[in-house]
Amino acid sequence: MAVVISLAGSWIPSYWSDEVATLRASRLSWHELFAFVEHKDAVHAAYYSLVKLWVGAFGESELATRSLSAIAVAAAAAGLVVLVASVTSVRMAVSAGLIFTVLPRTTSMGIEARSFALSVAVAVWITVILLVAARARNWRWWAAYAALGAAGTYLFLYSVLIFAAHLVFLLLHHPVRRILVPWLIAASVAVATALPILLVSVTQKDQIAWLSDQPVVNAWTILVEPGFDSSWLVAAIAWCTLLLVAYRSRTIMLSPHSGLFRLAAAWFLVPLVLLLTADALIGPLYTARYLSLTVPAVAILLAIAFTMPARSIVAGILVAALALASVPTYIAQRGPFAKNGGSDLSQIADYIHSHAAEGDGIYLQDTGSITLRPRQALYAYPEAFADTADLALEAPFTTTGTFSDRTLSLDEIGPGLAGIDRIWVVTAGLLDSDVTREAYAALQPIGFFAGTSHKTNRSLITLYER
Repeated sequence: MAVVISLAGSWIPSYWSDEVATLRASRLSWHELFAFVEHKDAVHAAYYSLVKLWVGAFGESELATRSLSAIAVAAAAAGLVVLVASVTSVRMAVSAGLIFTVLPRTTSMGIEARSFALSVAVAVWITVILLVAARARNWRWWAAYAALGAAGTYLFLYSVLIFAAHLVFLLLHHPVRRILVPWLIAASVAVATALPILLVSVTQKDQIAWLSDQPVVNAWTILVEPGFDSSWLVAAIAWCTLLLVAYRSRTIMLSPHSGLFRLAAAWFLVPLVLLLTADALIGPLYTARYLSLTVPAVAILLAIAFTMPARSIVAGILVAALALASVPTYIAQRGPFAKNGGSDLSQIADYIHSHAAEGDGIYLQDTGSITLRPRQALYAYPEAFADTADLALEAPFTTTGTFSDRTLSLDEIGPGLAGIDRIWVVTAGLLDSDVTREAYAALQPIGFFAGTSHKTNRSLITLYER
């Protein structure tokens, strides 16, 4: 059910800049990829390597690339059922799995060609292994715990926060002398194994410097976005339920669900507190998507609340109500312009592919916020531009050490126009934007005049003819 819900409609939204980074990295040769991550995005090297293999087998379509995340969501949902059932009842386990499946953050990361869904699956299954290892007293389980923890950290750096959540849980719930020593050894091995990526992340910390310009720490990004994406309705229902759980915490602590409650509470709160503290002291480090690994904990806490009534029908109704409240956000997530507040890269590519003639020049704006640059369409859907001449390219991104090519300005493209009679200029914004006026001022003196224009969701495509 989880893979079907996540995968449905995943091919509809246009790619956006973060997913474009995944695509561009996956197209590099192995030598180029490892050379590139020495300068940029080393924290995603393992994920890019995995996607490179994936697209090599299944292609670069939206459905193909995003299906990896949908499968990871399914793995996380399955693991959550296994986890909860091992501690309490199957009824609560299925409720937790269903809640996790329909939460808006889950259905968002399930159609995102990034590493969040995979990191969540790792967080769930490493927690399953923790509980098994605590009961089995077998070093093989602790070895598996260390290996999966290290792999998860390489997939997504912030996965290391799950170790802190586990430590708090063990201190609260298990006899410390029996469990803490083997856990400390396994966790230390995992962190030591992941030390290279942790150290590289410090040297490449400038790649998240953009967070300092964003209002990323506020009530919305703390209380709504991490678990509920953009759904204030689901967030309101969930937080009212969580407040009820907090109010009934004494009763829960005396119930058979006490261990599960401690685990979920630590899993939910510890990464949040640590990340906010680090952001305040070191910063900027916080953005809501980085807390995706806490979504299973939210699902567990809601499942505890929903199954507190004795009758199963009540739990079913509450889960169904939560799913119904998630529907508007689910549909919006699967609209053509759902990504990044309206990414229209596929719309740009489709229009150029349909209207440009072989040999036409293209100039796609490569300035301003990287998430809004029309040039991203060239990287997202290169086949749509195969018959056109890229007038702006001066040097590819593999030579710059970033995900941006070195490009020419409109004033500098004159020498490259020999034999070109039509230029498609794609700019961000409206007809009277600064870049549109610059295009007219640069091209009109050398004999190109603006013809037809076409407005996409947040870009403008103008044909200039000699």
